[in-house]
Amino acid sequence: MEVEQLRRIMPALLASPPADAARMLGGVKVPPTGLASAVLAIGDLLVLEAALLVAVLLREQANHWHPIDINPSVFAGVGVAVAFLPLAYALARLYPGYGQTSVERLRKRVTVTALWFGAMILFDRLAQEGQWSRGILLATAGLSLLAVPLWDAVARNFLNRRGWWGEAVVVLGPEVQRRQVVDSLTALNDLGWIPVAEGELPAPGEPAVGNVALAVVVLPSHGVGLSEVADHLPYRRVVLVPGVGDVQNLWVSVRDLGAHLGLEMQRNLLAPGNRLLKRVLDLLLGTIALTCSAPVILLFALLVAIVSPGPIFYTQDRAGLGGRPFRLWKLRTMIVGADTMLQQVIASSEKARDDWSLSMKLRHDPRIIPVLGHLMRRFSIDELPQFWNVLRGDMSLVGPRPLPAYHIERLDLAAGRIRQRVRPGITGLWQVSGRNTTTLAEQQRMDTYYVRNWSLWLDLHILARTVLVVMTGKGAW
Repeated sequence: MEVEQLRRIMPALLASPPADAARMLGGVKVPPTGLASAVLAIGDLLVLEAALLVAVLLREQANHWHPIDINPSVFAGVGVAVAFLPLAYALARLYPGYGQTSVERLRKRVTVTALWFGAMILFDRLAQEGQWSRGILLATAGLSLLAVPLWDAVARNFLNRRGWWGEAVVVLGPEVQRRQVVDSLTALNDLGWIPVAEGELPAPGEPAVGNVALAVVVLPSHGVGLSEVADHLPYRRVVLVPGVGDVQNLWVSVRDLGAHLGLEMQRNLLAPGNRLLKRVLDLLLGTIALTCSAPVILLFALLVAIVSPGPIFYTQDRAGLGGRPFRLWKLRTMIVGADTMLQQVIASSEKARDDWSLSMKLRHDPRIIPVLGHLMRRFSIDELPQFWNVLRGDMSLVGPRPLPAYHIERLDLAAGRIRQRVRPGITGLWQVSGRNTTTLAEQQRMDTYYVRNWSLWLDLHILARTVLVVMTGKGAW
């Protein structure tokens, strides 16, 4: 009798979804397919043609010094050639480019644009003996190298805000690690991978979730082989997330080791050439920045002397490259004797203790000079003298911030060691990702990410975002 009952209910049991099947995440909206690609491609075309138009107008203005006959024959071909540049972007998988970080997109945009215009210059010189105006061609190239990456960032921000950016993904793997990946993808909406379902690793033969084509799979720490996980998954694309903790994730290449899979990690900051390139960029841009900011430094130095008598500059020994101490320079934004008041302020207010414990910053710091001090901090005017530290070689334009000793003591030992591999920076990743609103744990994680994943493109990305953050004063107090 029991056997007969089991036979009757077995089909129902087999038809029921397993307990560990992926579950849908409610309230998640996925944008229409192809919309983002169309917006990016059409926008690229318009931006490139606008760059050509501006270049023509600039060349006309230059006719006062170097006259030429500006007619359609000297620039029409340029307009035709740049119209095909979006096809190169498409081949570089920039439309829409989901799953690529902003740094990767910046690198691809600049590289493809530079190569395309390089090819145009060679074609014009070799095939048509300089028919196009060299000034118009070079000006169009320069404007495009600036405008195209800027448009890409603006467009993605617009698409994100309208809910038109992203593709559906399902996240599979052990629950704790899986939830971390879901939270990370949700926070990194710029990446464009929208978790619509999550669950344990499916059994062989289990169907895919809905029409989702991409699965992000968190590998168990032990006990399951890579082929056992990947081979039977019913998804067209699979991204494997090793369950090995916090490791480098940019500039990683796959290597075929016969029966084994190898991951090669390029440690960019250990290459002497890269260190030299970073130093040259610091000297070049640091000299320009210090020259341009000198009048601002002088003005606010006078204001500090008038509003709060005492030292104009604040100096403190901080740890630099290799842990070696150096003297950091800032315009003073706090009252005289602020360092000795810190413990009193923290002891007198529970809110101050909570703020200090969370981020090592005080949201309502009574030690700051009223009005003037807040103004300088909001727009980072107090940091301008540190361009001198950059020229001296104490600091870099971009890097982990040089923290006071009491801040360093709160970091993990491993995080403290990895910071010493590079010069500290005037700006850094967490300065453009929330500034004072970031927690101590977030600051530590982003500084570590920067050192492990450094590239010139990452520095340029951070510098560009710094300009925007400083101009808006967002996240500072």
